[in-house]
Amino acid sequence: MRKTKSPFYYGWIIVAIGFAAMAVAYGVRSSFSVFYVAILEEFGWSRANTAAIFSINVIVYGISSPFAGFLVDRFGPRRILSIGVVLLALGTVLCSQASALWHFYLLFGVTIAVATSLVGFPANVAVLSNWFIRKRGTAFGIFGSGWSVSFLIVPLVQYLIVAFGWRMAFVTLAVLVPVILLPLIILFSRHRPQDIGLLPDGINPGSQNEISCAQSKIDTFAACPQSATFEWTLGEAMRTPQLWILFLIIFCAFGISENLMVTHQVAFFVGVGYSGIFAASVVGFFGIISAVGHLTAFLSDIIGRKKNFTLGSGVAILGILILFLVKSPSYPWMPYLYAGLFGFGLGIFSPTLTAAVADIFHGRHFGAINGFLLLGFGAGGIIGPWLGGYIFDKTHSYSYAFLVTILALIVASSLIWVVSPGKRNNPGTDK
Repeated sequence: MRKTKSPFYYGWIIVAIGFAAMAVAYGVRSSFSVFYVAILEEFGWSRANTAAIFSINVIVYGISSPFAGFLVDRFGPRRILSIGVVLLALGTVLCSQASALWHFYLLFGVTIAVATSLVGFPANVAVLSNWFIRKRGTAFGIFGSGWSVSFLIVPLVQYLIVAFGWRMAFVTLAVLVPVILLPLIILFSRHRPQDIGLLPDGINPGSQNEISCAQSKIDTFAACPQSATFEWTLGEAMRTPQLWILFLIIFCAFGISENLMVTHQVAFFVGVGYSGIFAASVVGFFGIISAVGHLTAFLSDIIGRKKNFTLGSGVAILGILILFLVKSPSYPWMPYLYAGLFGFGLGIFSPTLTAAVADIFHGRHFGAINGFLLLGFGAGGIIGPWLGGYIFDKTHSYSYAFLVTILALIVASSLIWVVSPGKRNNPGTDK
């Protein structure tokens, strides 16, 4: 007898856990933009050397991401995410005691980076890809909006810095991390829908033939579940051009563009005359609008990944162009216009690319494959923040740095059009 489909699918709880983990874990990392200004003021180090803290964080995050994905594939999310939470809290509280540049390199650059990979995007994507097929773009959009919400922590951190100092701000963040995340992970985390008697998208056992390949009519890259007879491994994926094209897209769009802008946007606004509180409020607005952009990711399930990614890149580029017009604090609406456009564009293309990767390489080893791709994020990330600081140190302007971010987005949005499903997937799905 056919079972009645439950009105609520547990996969959305998995999305909620991932959302919370993204918001809190990346809130610590996103807050570097305001810690950056405070650290510069206290220690007087060069911008390039100080921004290298974030560069090290990103490259270590990229290096550790394949291991995070593998560990979740092997041991499940509850154990690995919990370890990440504890390590993140430890690294953050120890940052409050840092007094030398190498302390920040080790604590924020290495410890927090490894912890973020264990509790953040690499670990949660490895889980979430098991729970959704037809609604993958929608699920990744909601999940990814947690990263955008993380920027709302930036104004809070700026307030704490002004009121109590940057050291106490680190301590406060360290307390919030386990208080918010550990109960959610321990009580509700599950690895696969089969663990609780379900199939992806909430389809009941016995009705798997209801899983449709309708999405294959557009360029979602999705393979029909009934025909996906090959189980991707990292080794197999590395022998395909698709993996390396995606690697380069991530290197350009996220590694360079995102990390350069996130690191230096507060310093840029303070440099042209805005207060730190105002600059932090712009970052918070950026996070809100980016979250809205993430929620439009369902469009990639309708119009296709390529069109949606290109649309998002174009909007983000328009936002960066606004910054060339910001010369003084005379027009306070202009930073918000930048934040709205860049945030919305980034919100559109981020989950779209994640869904495209899952479409092509989904399987039991997806965590390791996706983690490997995040090496592109790390490789670009060690260049982007440092390069932004180096350009400013040499030219006393961010103009050339902003041009680099625009060029990187143009390259990424061009490359997305040459990606097609791997030969082991359903080759007819990319129209």
